[in-house]
Amino acid sequence: MSDGVGDLTMGVAAEIRAPRRSQAERTASMRARLIDAAVVCLDKLGYSATTLATIAEEAGVSRGGMLHQFPSKVDLMLAVVAFASGADERAGPPQSPDAFPDLRSYFMSLTDVVWKAQKTPAVMAKLEIMIAARSDKVLAEKLPAMFNDIERRRCESMWERAQHLGIKNRAAIESMVSLHMAAMRGLSIEMLLTDEPARVERSYALLKHYKEFLVDELIAEAQRD
Repeated sequence: MSDGVGDLTMGVAAEIRAPRRSQAERTASMRARLIDAAVVCLDKLGYSATTLATIAEEAGVSRGGMLHQFPSKVDLMLAVVAFASGADERAGPPQSPDAFPDLRSYFMSLTDVVWKAQKTPAVMAKLEIMIAARSDKVLAEKLPAMFNDIERRRCESMWERAQHLGIKNRAAIESMVSLHMAAMRGLSIEMLLTDEPARVERSYALLKHYKEFLVDELIAEAQRD
């Protein structure tokens, strides 16, 4: 027999229960879960030892459930690259320039943002995938187009911000972005191997110093025109 209290408690619980998620929300949640699991596996095992089975086990989902979202390992690896590049729906909003004393400070702060990201498991997983494209033929066929598109959008974003500083030399900004991304990827790999992380950080500080010098030169160049 019910004493009324239990019925009331159950009724209240039913009222405050979270609303049922839509199919799109469930799909996004599952994809995010699998991407996170893939990052963990790539970080622990490397590319060759990371399989769909190990990812499904890490994510705690059935192989069938995973294949419904990502039919192949390469499909999932490309999703990891997109996530690590900030190119998917989970990318956060950009920093606000209002948080900095001037536009130059804001522009230079983006270098630190990228360097911090380079040391995260997600970006290290992306590097694993990039290197694996040398030996995985299917990955080698599909990754370059995504990579080049991401890099084009990165250059476009930095060029847009550079124009706010009055900079007019687009080619120099695009070369700067390409050089700094290549250098930071190399330093990230070195960070995995070295027993002197402080040395790598000093190298990054020098890289940033060179960028500051170039940016100031480009600003001065534009002002002379």
